[in-house]
Amino acid sequence: MQQPIKRLGELLVESGLITPAQLQSAITHQKIARGRLGSNLVALGYISEEVLMDFLSQQTGVPRMDVRNIEVPPQILKLVPHRLADQFTVLPITTKEPKSLVLAMSDPSDLNAIDSARFASGLNVEPVVASHSALKKAIADLYRHQEAPTGALTVELGRDFNQEDALPVTFSLAPMAVPAPAPSQPAAFPRDPFFDSPAAQTQPVNIDPFGLFDPTRVTPPPAPVPQVSPGLVHSRTSGQTARRLETYQTRTLVLGLIRLFQRRGIIGDDELQRLLTNLVEAGELKDDDKIG
Repeated sequence: MQQPIKRLGELLVESGLITPAQLQSAITHQKIARGRLGSNLVALGYISEEVLMDFLSQQTGVPRMDVRNIEVPPQILKLVPHRLADQFTVLPITTKEPKSLVLAMSDPSDLNAIDSARFASGLNVEPVVASHSALKKAIADLYRHQEAPTGALTVELGRDFNQEDALPVTFSLAPMAVPAPAPSQPAAFPRDPFFDSPAAQTQPVNIDPFGLFDPTRVTPPPAPVPQVSPGLVHSRTSGQTARRLETYQTRTLVLGLIRLFQRRGIIGDDELQRLLTNLVEAGELKDDDKIG
């Protein structure tokens, strides 16, 4: 029966290189900082890179390699893109026959990194163990040097002729000096006959023709209301006075109103007869009272 594959953390605990508590702490730190478990153990100071590389080399049977101050040809670097090298912390070192790529890795058990490098380069991958920090620095330095533009580009023309007839042409990539633009003069606009003509003399406008806001204007007092007797009423329209209704006898007042309505045609004969009957029954009129 095949035994289950143990993880790196379990192997380190069994070897006594770290404690179970340190392993749990590194796993918690890995959830926040990401990255491989080995790099998190080194970052927390639970194990050194040298000890970790020796352990990985023994467990996987992969040789170690020191990538400090290493030189990699540009054609080898192109086999693994810079983005891929940064993502998995891998560095292509050299190629071997037949169709193999030596790949420096901080964790040779990372199958995703191996498969990605194999797919990008089209070659079989032979991993070697290298320090994580040294790999980071080497990747940054080597790829930056490869991608940096050179100061001059030399092109030889006339390859179809003899070497003596070759014409070297050098193109400088130095930035060209751009002259400063001359100060621009403000554009001249055509003369506007309306705004550019002198203003015509205008007469002042009287905004208070009735003198409503004139502080010197004196408002005349209202006309006095004539004093009348309490029993009289003053008419504002005709200016005459008349007796108040409450000073008349009821019978006299009713008879006067009936006469007025009869003269103006407001009440007919039938309505007048009914009204007189009601007044007699109410005791306001007697049978011998006459109207007219």
